[in-house]
Amino acid sequence: MSARRVLITGGSSGIGLASACRFAAGGAKVAILARNPAGLEAARRQTAAAGSECLAFSVDVTDREELGRAVERAAATLGGLDVAVANVGASTYGRFRDTPAEDFDRVVDVSFRGVVDTVRAALPHLEASGGSLVVIGSMASELPLPRMSAYTASKHAVRGFVDTLRIELEAQESSVSLSLVEPGPVDTPFWGNVASEDGLLPPGIPLPYGPDEVAITIEGAIARRAARSTVGGAWVLAGLARRTVRPLGDRALARLMLVAERKGKHGAGHAAIWNPSGTGERRHGMRKRRSLLVRGRSLLRRS
Repeated sequence: MSARRVLITGGSSGIGLASACRFAAGGAKVAILARNPAGLEAARRQTAAAGSECLAFSVDVTDREELGRAVERAAATLGGLDVAVANVGASTYGRFRDTPAEDFDRVVDVSFRGVVDTVRAALPHLEASGGSLVVIGSMASELPLPRMSAYTASKHAVRGFVDTLRIELEAQESSVSLSLVEPGPVDTPFWGNVASEDGLLPPGIPLPYGPDEVAITIEGAIARRAARSTVGGAWVLAGLARRTVRPLGDRALARLMLVAERKGKHGAGHAAIWNPSGTGERRHGMRKRRSLLVRGRSLLRRS
């Protein structure tokens, strides 16, 4: 692979950490960005042990200037960037009417604006190297997640932003490859780090994947220069079914929300929208079950 200098946001846990270790195992030098210094150090050690050099930078992606400085330091230390993976996301959990405006706004700041500002800071370095930009979205842009309205809205925004940016890059004949990777539910610490708005946490998520599956998909998207890739075929089919049989699909989702509220776990969550949360863990500990397809590939590719 040409990915020799890699930057990953949200690199202290979950998908970001799994990706960092996979790139390092392939010989890439990796820079990971996240908020929690202790979690970053744990992730840095794991990444270095996987096979290559790893740098760690403590930064909050909602601070545009701080993020920009961290990306510049990472690029300067690595001698440039070949790959940037914009992988940040956090959520509230509760009905919209119970979600304070400041919590809703913070989810958008982390999960959408944090992605945009990562792209803004990394893109000039990728233009210089003819590198690859990977944005981690979510199948929530296809299938709404009840009780997670701000997160779902953010992922819709991410898809719109990436699709528009891709057209602009095409128009200017940019050498940068842009890929959107949209996983279904992934067994990561994300689910324990939501900010509960009513004392409930999400119940067990059906058909979750492991973060390593997403890391493999990221690697494949770069190699194929794929415009869009998915992880979790059952959720792709569920989104298609919803669009086909609406409004029945929306009624089914409403009933599933009521079931989730009855079976939800009690707790406040770590509230990663406000608090540093990455601790060097990849998984949340869900029961491991496979979906219908391990990885779905978009038919759209850049030549």
